[in-house]
Amino acid sequence: MELPKRPDVSYKDIDNIFENSLSQLKFFYILKSSIDLKLYDHLKDYKSFEEISSIINIKPILAYYILEILSKLKLVEKKDNLYKNSEISNLYLNNESIYCKNKGFILTAEKINMWENLVNTMKGNIKRNDNNHFPLIIQVMGENTIYGDLYDVVELINNLDEFKKAKRFLEIGGGHGFYTIALNHIKPDLEAFVLDLPNVIIETKKYIEKYDSKVKTIAGDFYTDTFGEDFDIIFSSYNPSGKNPDVAKKVYESLNFGGLFITKQNFPKEIEGNDLNELLNNFEWNLSDLTKSKKGKRSYTFKNDLFFKDYLLFLENLGFEILDVYNVLDLSPFATATNNDKIVIAKKVKFK
Repeated sequence: MELPKRPDVSYKDIDNIFENSLSQLKFFYILKSSIDLKLYDHLKDYKSFEEISSIINIKPILAYYILEILSKLKLVEKKDNLYKNSEISNLYLNNESIYCKNKGFILTAEKINMWENLVNTMKGNIKRNDNNHFPLIIQVMGENTIYGDLYDVVELINNLDEFKKAKRFLEIGGGHGFYTIALNHIKPDLEAFVLDLPNVIIETKKYIEKYDSKVKTIAGDFYTDTFGEDFDIIFSSYNPSGKNPDVAKKVYESLNFGGLFITKQNFPKEIEGNDLNELLNNFEWNLSDLTKSKKGKRSYTFKNDLFFKDYLLFLENLGFEILDVYNVLDLSPFATATNNDKIVIAKKVKFK
């Protein structure tokens, strides 16, 4: 048998794709291992790689290289062959810090099983059911909110005349409840409620107790249950209710005349783009199983969701006046958001 002829197309492009992907995977596992080893707990002051080797029980040569890599990633500072946490890792990766975000990394790492076994995942043999991870998800979302746009959103709402006059406030799908807890601290006379699923409300109550809040909880499902009535403001942030027309009707019915509906949501573009990250996010969204919420095919979408312009029109036809629309990125420099994330403030101006 003769040797095959050399192809007209070089294999280098394929090799580059594999090598770039592998490099990113290596960085991920370096970061994961450094957190698993609690490396940042031991680097609050300068130490040599030999000291770190002894403390975390790995070979000195490996301690040296992992510290060198982390220094290139700006997670570790190096001075005179000694290493310590950078400011950002001391804040967010040190387990003793009140700002530690390692739970978020744990949740991210849990996705790996889906990706490592992607063929089985695509065939339906491995499923990631987000409903089973609610406690951890709520904790991570709470962390992201506190260190993200919480204070900017709260300031926006606090400056509204309608909020200053409000007596009853409801957050639907509130999860951790931090927005409501913060607003209730500003306005102690506000009768404030958070509505969410029973297994989520368990976590909400922990935060209410932790932060000495008088916020009340309602265990329910915003798809199937009513919200009550006589509310002056209803708030929704990043949950399946935010773009759903049936939920918007319930909000309208539960608000007093002149009351506000404030919703902060990701509104995807009407036409799916060709951006690689967007395609990856949409792909991953469809790997997990969140049957309760009847997920749509694109990330952060659910059955019967409306696109942005259609949603605004629907609200207006219900009897709302759109007072303001904000881009979350413009509102908060700390937000982990995209250009598709918006806050809509709508006022009930008609009786049904």
